[in-house]
Amino acid sequence: MLSSLFRSGSLNRLNSSGARYASSESARKTIIIGAAGAVGKRLCKAITDTGQRVIASDRMENLPGSLKRTMGELGTCVGNVDVTDQEALRRLFQEYGDENTTVWNLAAPLSVETALDPAVAEAVTIGGMEKVLTAMSEVGARRICFTDSIGSFGSSSPRTNTTARWLTENPTQDPGSDYGRQKRGCRELMSSFASQHSGDPRFAVLPGVLHCNSVWGNGTTEYALDALLCAPHQATRLGLPTGDAYVCPIDPDVRMPMVFVDDLMRGLVALQEAEEEDLKEPERGYCIPGLSFTPNELFTEIRKHHPGFGFRVELDSNMNKFANLWPDELSPTEASRDLGYVAEIGLKAMVEKVLGAHEERNVATAEAFKSMDVESDGVLDRLEIEYYVRRYLVRGRESYGVTGQDEVTVIVDKLMEDLDTNMDGIVSWQTFSEWNRSNTLEGVVLMVKNSFDTPEFKVNKEM
Repeated sequence: MLSSLFRSGSLNRLNSSGARYASSESARKTIIIGAAGAVGKRLCKAITDTGQRVIASDRMENLPGSLKRTMGELGTCVGNVDVTDQEALRRLFQEYGDENTTVWNLAAPLSVETALDPAVAEAVTIGGMEKVLTAMSEVGARRICFTDSIGSFGSSSPRTNTTARWLTENPTQDPGSDYGRQKRGCRELMSSFASQHSGDPRFAVLPGVLHCNSVWGNGTTEYALDALLCAPHQATRLGLPTGDAYVCPIDPDVRMPMVFVDDLMRGLVALQEAEEEDLKEPERGYCIPGLSFTPNELFTEIRKHHPGFGFRVELDSNMNKFANLWPDELSPTEASRDLGYVAEIGLKAMVEKVLGAHEERNVATAEAFKSMDVESDGVLDRLEIEYYVRRYLVRGRESYGVTGQDEVTVIVDKLMEDLDTNMDGIVSWQTFSEWNRSNTLEGVVLMVKNSFDTPEFKVNKEM
């Protein structure tokens, strides 16, 4: 257990001056655990942009190629690192960690996911943190940064100007969820790491994170992203069938704190880079505030771009419970004073950015859909998809023995498996658009081509 490791004194050789971080700037590097998530991918880029090396690790075997590209030469991707696997973490730190290494532990399920399976979430969140700290101690790493959440606040917490300090000063408050209790368990582990062995833990309390990506997790504050995604589909701007009204899962008058991802990255990097003596808050915990709004306020802003945006309320019991538990607003004072961080993106700018990104993607998706919809009836069938694949997606040189056309059947089978959700031979615009949020036609073609082992085919594919 970590407590016994702490008693062994394996970190006693480290002091708390922070001098080691300044002694060899070029040797500094950051290990990010859970790097393939929405926050992790952005944080990898934000830190490499400062000139530091980043080791991006995640439980998936192959991390996204886009992640490596955004980090450039300063980034290294390491797959198959499950935070619940002590040996995998030990190998990661033995190869890449030392006393100059900063660690971000981002591996944790979202609030709704935790509510559905608390035991699994605890093994990842608390068990994972314990294993990360153990691996750090074995190589002398001191600085661990952790993303806490507004889910740590319960019904007794302040509604406005809420601070991370309140969590440390009220350690027995009931957060009202397993999610919040597990976050508290991580803070307690980090506190022991600091007080007993001169570790340098820091935590950031995150509100809901807003961004322009096409996919996101199943959390409570993600209702806002769902609404912004739905809005453009309720009009016929692209000459395609419209979608249904947005279904709001929480009370439309409940205010919740959010932050746009660009602001969040500035805040997280500032927390990581701050000198120890500048961090005045207990346990070096800081809220990273952004903006706060209710669903009704968001919908009003959306209607400035899509006047016909409609919604209905169907409360989700877990989401609505969390929405009513959490604070309305986070205090900006502490992060401004100690980190020099001030949020820049408000509601108007956020809505413009997110809607603009969705609409740009929708144009490209609509063009592909209409190119396939030969009969212009607003749906696709297998023959239309096959025709499009044969004509536009199978490219490159062919030989007599091996042709790209030979793989068309496999490609179309895969597309129909993904897209024909009702198994009626028909693909709707709504299904196609949703699928394109995390997939591409070209990606399926490439995946199928790569699955063939014929040497000649591989050569032809590369030409």
